[in-house]
Amino acid sequence: MQEVRRYYPFFPFAGAKVKESFEWHGYHFPSGRKVLLDLYGTNHDPRPWDQPESFRPSRFREWDGNPFTLIPQGGGDHYQNHRCPGEWIAIEQMKAATDVLVNGCSYEIPEQDLQIAMDRLPAIPADHFAMTNIQLLSEVR
Repeated sequence: MQEVRRYYPFFPFAGAKVKESFEWHGYHFPSGRKVLLDLYGTNHDPRPWDQPESFRPSRFREWDGNPFTLIPQGGGDHYQNHRCPGEWIAIEQMKAATDVLVNGCSYEIPEQDLQIAMDRLPAIPADHFAMTNIQLLSEVR
């Protein structure tokens, strides 16, 4: 689930406020300034991520990153920083949906444009996403 969240964040950026003034590439950011945090760019930064443009779920098997490295729903500690309080619920929902799609039903995915534009909210495929001939294979848990 973590690689899906890193590679395809639900939204490409998040609003934030500068906590402490700083300079970055010649720009001054005063304390209190409202800014946008580029979640997509941060999650595709080659400094913390080896081959960031490759979709590799295995990168999280033994991952020991800090809470500011993977930030698909905000960063840091849930109690002290700005991190989505529903993040763990979202992960569990993703796991349950994946289980149903992989083990609980059969379906076909027709030809469609599944490119994701990271310049709009939510970041969804151009043709959205369609499944056809859906059949339930077993009782959904």
